[in-house]
Amino acid sequence: MKIKNIKEEVNDKQMKKAYFLFMAVVLTLLMQACLHDNKTAFDLPAAQRIDQSVADYTALLESSEGGWMLQYYAGKNYSYGGYTLLLKFKDGQVTAMGDVLDPEVKATSDYEVVKDQGPMLSFNVYNKVIHPLAEAWLGNPDGIQGDYEFSILRATTDSIVLRGRKWKNEMVLTRLPKDANWEEIMLSIITVKDGMSVNTYNFIQGNDTLAQGTIDPTTRRLSVTLGKTTWDMPYCTHATGIVLRQPIVIGNKQYQNFTWNETDKVLTDNDLKLAQFVPKNHKTLDFWVGEWQLKTSLRKRITLTLELGTAANTLKGHLLYDKVSYELQLTYDPATGRIELPGQPVIDPTYKYPAGIVLIPASLKEKKIFGEGKGSMYFTWNGDTERADAEDSGQITGHTVDSFFGVAYGEDLSPILDPKGDYVYAFTLPNIEYMRKIK
Repeated sequence: MKIKNIKEEVNDKQMKKAYFLFMAVVLTLLMQACLHDNKTAFDLPAAQRIDQSVADYTALLESSEGGWMLQYYAGKNYSYGGYTLLLKFKDGQVTAMGDVLDPEVKATSDYEVVKDQGPMLSFNVYNKVIHPLAEAWLGNPDGIQGDYEFSILRATTDSIVLRGRKWKNEMVLTRLPKDANWEEIMLSIITVKDGMSVNTYNFIQGNDTLAQGTIDPTTRRLSVTLGKTTWDMPYCTHATGIVLRQPIVIGNKQYQNFTWNETDKVLTDNDLKLAQFVPKNHKTLDFWVGEWQLKTSLRKRITLTLELGTAANTLKGHLLYDKVSYELQLTYDPATGRIELPGQPVIDPTYKYPAGIVLIPASLKEKKIFGEGKGSMYFTWNGDTERADAEDSGQITGHTVDSFFGVAYGEDLSPILDPKGDYVYAFTLPNIEYMRKIK
C-alpha cells in the first residue's frame, strides 16, 4: 500500500507539472497575440493616425456622387428646431441646399476635415445655407445655437455621426443615392411643410384617440403629453414626411418616422396616426381676400381691401380713409388661420408729409402710443358673429394694443407736431373692434 501511494503521489506531481507547463505555453501564446495586435493598432504615432483618419473621412465624404442628407438640430440640448440640409463634397468644396431661409438657394463654399482632439468637419468659409444657423441675431448673440464645426464620432459607408463642436448636439449624415435630384427633394419638403400648416394634431393609436398635441412648423417641434409622459422635441422634414429626433414610446412600441398623407392630412408611423385638427374658425389665406369694413370708435366708413401679397403668406391692404387710399402690409399665419396687422411705414399718397407716414400701434385705453417698433393686432374669424374680431398680439409686455395712428413725418425724419406740441395724424384707427366682409 505504501508503494502504491508513492506511485500515485509521483503521478499527481507529474500531472500538475504538465498542467502548469501547458498553461504557461497558452499564456505565452496569448500574450504574443496581444502584443501582435497592439503592434498592429499602434504601429503609427497618434498624430499620424489622426492624419490618416482625416484623409479617410475626406475620401468618404467626397465618395458620394449624390451627396448627403444632414438632419441638423439647433439649440443647446436640442432646444430649437430641426433642419434638413443637402450637402455634396468635392475637391475641398461643399455645395449646400436646405430648408433654412430659402429652400431654392444652392450655395458652394470651402470645407475641411481637420485635426482637433479627433477628426473634425469644418465649414470654414461662409456658406449662405449653412452659416445662418450659427449666426447671431440682434439682441441674441447665440442666435438659434447652431454649429458649423462638427466632431466626427463614427462612420459607415452610408452614414456619418457628427457632434456639434460648441452646442454638442448629435446629428447624422446619410448617403443619398447616386441619382438624387436635389430640386425634387426640396420641392417635396416644401410640399410637406405647406400641407402641415395647421399645428394641432390628434394622436390616434389604432382606433383610440390618445391625446391632442402640436406640431409647430414655425419652431419645428412636436409636443404632446401621453399618459404621464410629455414629449417635446425637434423634428426634421424630409421628402415624404417628418422624422423625430428621438422616438415616441407607447407601451413597447416606438414611433419616429412619419409619412405625410396630403389627402387625409395625416402623419402615419405603423399604427400611430397624427391627424390634423382644424379649428372651427380657421380660415385659408384666400378667404381673407376681398373688401372689409373696419369697426372703430369713429363714426365714419373705413374700408380695408385685401389682396394676395408678393411674398408667401402676406396680404396687401388698401385702407380707404376720407377718400384717400393708404397701402398696408399684413401677414397670414397658416397655423391659426388669422391675419396680423403690424406697425409699419406707409407711403403718403397725398405728398403732404415729406418723410411719409408711420402706422404706430397705440392703446387708447391706456392713453399711450408705442414707438418701439413693436406691437400689432390679430384678426381672427368668428363664425358665430360672421366677423373678424380684433385683438392685441401680446408683443408689448404689460400693455394692450387696441388702436393704430398714422403719424406724419417731416423732412428731419421726426414726427410732425402741431402748434400745441401734439402729433399730426394722417389718419387714426381708434379702438378697433372687428372687421366685417362686404365683398
